[in-house]
Amino acid sequence: MTPVEDEPEDVLDGVKFCFDNAVDQLKVLNPTVELNTEGLNMLKRVENGQIVIPPEYAQMVEDEEDEQEEGE
Repeated sequence: MTPVEDEPEDVLDGVKFCFDNAVDQLKVLNPTVELNTEGLNMLKRVENGQIVIPPEYAQMVEDEEDEQEEGE
């Protein structure tokens, strides 16, 4: 594999790290508040006050949620 072929996965790993880090920081900054992070995902977005899965990421989110359930 060439480095270019690895880039999309590396970028996604970097985005996931940053997303998880931001969530962890929010928890530290708000120790007296129990933040509900269930259903939170780096590929989802907020539209009209609702968390939605953009169609282009639906399969990726479903696969990730299945992996999380298997790990529990």
